[in-house]
Amino acid sequence: MRSFELVRRPPPTASPSRTNLPLLPPSSRRNPRPPGTADKPSRSLSNAAVLHAVKAAGATPRQILAVYSAAARQPGFRHDLPTYQALTSALALRCRFRAVELLLARKPRDGLRPGPALVLPLLRAYSAAGRPPDALLRSCPLPLSDRLFSALIHDLLRSDDLDIAGSLLLSGANLGFSVNSRHYAGLVRAHCDRGAVWSAIEFLDLLATRGSVPDVFFYGSLIRDICRAGRSDAVDAAFEVVDQMKRNGREPDVVIWNTLVHGCAKAGQWGRAEEVVAEMERKGGGAAAADAGTYNALISAIPHRQMVQDGILAFRRMVEKGVSPDVVTFSMLIGGLGRAGRVWECNTLLGKMVRLGIPPDIDCYKILLSVYRSNAMEDDASAVLPWIKVNEEAMAALRTAKR
Repeated sequence: MRSFELVRRPPPTASPSRTNLPLLPPSSRRNPRPPGTADKPSRSLSNAAVLHAVKAAGATPRQILAVYSAAARQPGFRHDLPTYQALTSALALRCRFRAVELLLARKPRDGLRPGPALVLPLLRAYSAAGRPPDALLRSCPLPLSDRLFSALIHDLLRSDDLDIAGSLLLSGANLGFSVNSRHYAGLVRAHCDRGAVWSAIEFLDLLATRGSVPDVFFYGSLIRDICRAGRSDAVDAAFEVVDQMKRNGREPDVVIWNTLVHGCAKAGQWGRAEEVVAEMERKGGGAAAADAGTYNALISAIPHRQMVQDGILAFRRMVEKGVSPDVVTFSMLIGGLGRAGRVWECNTLLGKMVRLGIPPDIDCYKILLSVYRSNAMEDDASAVLPWIKVNEEAMAALRTAKR
């Protein structure tokens, strides 16, 4: 009976200057040549040959890494960017994410830095496998470049990969990268354009938990975009954004409150607009103090059938709070009174407006013309027409001067 002796070979020692990659073939040959056999000259690998081997149909992760290792052992050889892009993409599609991360960590040794063309396919592969992009971004040369981060977000939004862009933004905050409104404004706008306003609001809440809280200007722009829809659900979303602001330590200013009142007016929610103005009056002065725009928005929200009574009450309330009415205030009240047939009160308001030193503009004259004609007052309508013509000529001259 023959006995076999188990020969233990020492493990190959890795060079300290190289990163150990998984599944790389050992440097020693499995089947040594018989004594006296001459070594054949080794065939050198070029970047093009490596690229061709990686892209070959049916290539396994072991074969891909073997080609990479064989090329890297050649004196003076350096992998170029297309080779790294093909290597990492091929391994990511085969779910060999650890190998991808090690390859990315080795890139700077070849004098290369990752760009969007390399990282973007990897982000999609990580997302398809349910992996957060944190591990991928940590493998890139640190610190994470603002230019690379912004370019990735931009490209993901262009390709409509909103979920991946959101994950990337949240991962950036985890990595200590300073995420600000410049980075996530496009994603929030994309959600709003697709009608997914609540998704945008939830995303902002997640960012706030990671320390990235938008400023008042960003919140104001978002509320304005939401209120443009003029629907009840849009107004609900706008009020939710205001509540989110308060939770995150941002106090709404007068522009945001006025935008809310205008949104309520477009949605026909007079009572809700009244509540907003009442809250502004309770707060008193400061950045949220009610101005002429606030009461103009409130008057515009009043239904036509209530304009005569509630419009005059809002006007008196405005004056009592020390807010001076403007030409828009008078124009809306004149229009409301004219629709109710109370033309003499329209003339009274017009006289008061002139005494306060507020000249009528072209919109005010057009409202007066409509009031006079609807009440069969042709002589008064004829008297207004020259003023409209003068204002139109003045506006045309102004536009020509600006050109």
